[in-house]
Amino acid sequence: MEKIIKFVKPLYTNKDSMHNFKHILRIKRRVYQLKKGHQNIDKNKLNFLIYFHGLSNYVRISKNALSQLKIPKEYIKALYRHTKKPISIEEKLVSDANLLEAVGLFGIKKSLQVGKERKQTTKETLKIMNKNIRKIRFYTKIGKRLGNPGIKIIKEFLNKKR
Repeated sequence: MEKIIKFVKPLYTNKDSMHNFKHILRIKRRVYQLKKGHQNIDKNKLNFLIYFHGLSNYVRISKNALSQLKIPKEYIKALYRHTKKPISIEEKLVSDANLLEAVGLFGIKKSLQVGKERKQTTKETLKIMNKNIRKIRFYTKIGKRLGNPGIKIIKEFLNKKR
């Protein structure tokens, strides 16, 4: 695990403020909250997905650099699909943990901050939020319980801004 952390941490330094290594640590904390009641979890796959969550583009173009970590091909496939169509419980846990940051008051704050950093107008940011909130889907029981009220908060916020 330490080898993976040492490998990925520098790769997050050039990410925007809301998708940096602190984001990965928040996802990790959320995953451990979400995985209660789930068994037969592949801990290595789960940790790979947590730490490489924001690096799928890097993984796609840097397969040789990853060879030193001896990552199974199934983990790489899981990385590519975990944000779109998660299949395994590990993928669903990381997807839910990530999406929990995109909803509720924290999600609003995060979206506005990232929009500012990307030099978007507030109107552009709200349009992106509106588009993305429709795509959010939680997969785990705890994720649904925690996340669905957050979706409602964002929808109410967006309705007030119209």
